[in-house]
Amino acid sequence: MVLVCSLLCSQLIGFVTESSADQGATIGGVVGALFGAAVSKKNKAAGALIGGVVGVLAGAAIGNYIDKQNATRDEATKNYQYDAKSEQLEVEHVDLSPQLLSPGSKMETTVRYTILAPDSGKEVKLTERRTLLGEQDSFDLPAREVIRAQGTHTSTSQINLPKDLPKGNYTLVTIISDGKNTKTSKTPFIVA
Repeated sequence: MVLVCSLLCSQLIGFVTESSADQGATIGGVVGALFGAAVSKKNKAAGALIGGVVGVLAGAAIGNYIDKQNATRDEATKNYQYDAKSEQLEVEHVDLSPQLLSPGSKMETTVRYTILAPDSGKEVKLTERRTLLGEQDSFDLPAREVIRAQGTHTSTSQINLPKDLPKGNYTLVTIISDGKNTKTSKTPFIVA
């Protein structure tokens, strides 16, 4: 049954043309249902239902963020000529696409940053925050805490805009903090 789940997942990845959160939810739901039915001893249908619901939620949560390490600590220390005396946090790039959106649509934000610390083996706890600033209102998006190996990382997030979001000019404020250092970047976009 596990082999069947694995094969089905690999097939679904090729055919699903939705967002990564939707893909994660779809794949998670199918795999969860199959696994729930396989391990349920008394009621296969109930096992499939429970497994499917858990899989959808887990898959959607996983699909909302895509993380990638772009450079190791050694590579990043060379790029920044790091002196290893204190923690260093640098935000290198922030991107938002598309930059012309409608209320209720999805946008994708990407932030690339480097974190370095004197202790070469230390992992660093970071907080990623995003806020939408409008002409009259601001909307705080859920903050995310991650633990990173030192080096350069890219974090991509999909954000669903509120359906009642007023049209106008906005700014996405991206804040990365390690508790000692905080870096902020602002990216403009339009809701029309």
